[in-house]
Amino acid sequence: MGFLEGKTAIITGAGFAALKDGSAGSIGYGIATAYAKEGANLVITGRNVQKLETAKEKLEAEFGIQVLVVAADVNAGADNAAVVQNVVDLAIEKFGRIDVLVNNAQASASGVTLADHTTDQFDLAVYSGLYATFYY
Repeated sequence: MGFLEGKTAIITGAGFAALKDGSAGSIGYGIATAYAKEGANLVITGRNVQKLETAKEKLEAEFGIQVLVVAADVNAGADNAAVVQNVVDLAIEKFGRIDVLVNNAQASASGVTLADHTTDQFDLAVYSGLYATFYY
């Protein structure tokens, strides 16, 4: 198999988002696909459980790997250390190890200039990207 067989990767923001033509429109899902092709088992996280479950089904069926879905939302109102620790604990419980972390998740207010961002929109971007990377 691939050079990552027996390894475990956590990939944040790895849900499957379909484009109009049915292809994947998610960078995180693309990253997960690359790791799956090389035989890695995956822990995929995000805010949208349905997108994560769809990704899990597709990745397991196509590549014969195991995928653990963990809902995780690092945000201004959460105990973010606990959110991330839960992901780590579940990954270790399921796979016994973590070899790779891909901090891919990043939410933002699309099409809004920085000057027009609300505090909540700015917090979404900072927490989902910068703080999530810090806590992971």
